[in-house]
Amino acid sequence: MEPIETTKEHQWLGRLIGEWTWSHDVQPSDDTRVTHLEGTETFRAIGSIWVQGESVGPMPGGGMSVSLMTLGWDPQKGRFVGTWISSAMTQLWVYDGELDASGQELSLYSDGPSMDGSDTLEAYKDVIRFIDDNTRTLTGHTRAADGIWTAFMTVEYTRR
Repeated sequence: MEPIETTKEHQWLGRLIGEWTWSHDVQPSDDTRVTHLEGTETFRAIGSIWVQGESVGPMPGGGMSVSLMTLGWDPQKGRFVGTWISSAMTQLWVYDGELDASGQELSLYSDGPSMDGSDTLEAYKDVIRFIDDNTRTLTGHTRAADGIWTAFMTVEYTRR
């Protein structure tokens, strides 16, 4: 098997590698105990072509959650690919993504359970945006019936 050539897309993913702290403000609701959440995330390289991130932190309703994200670049598809799982849900999220023209934002598209509690799936978009090498955000969006993406949360990350 020939060695895999790393690309600028693989190098972009390398920006995620390291130790991070995160914070997220949650809108209060009847089942929300905590409205300001803080946790940690560690991204590591898997060879030179994949990255894996593990995030640990509290959930709004109480208890702790662990999540794992994998991201890579598929040169045959010309797209970023990945997965996301969490100890707080049974859904396996499968990502398909692209960088914006500025090279600062990675949009990751997936289908997941509807927030209305029904058994239907809806379209989601997670956007990882680098502010600088030590600061980034992840903003979750849902897509309305008219095709407009609406943000429902933003998590802020700072490199430790």
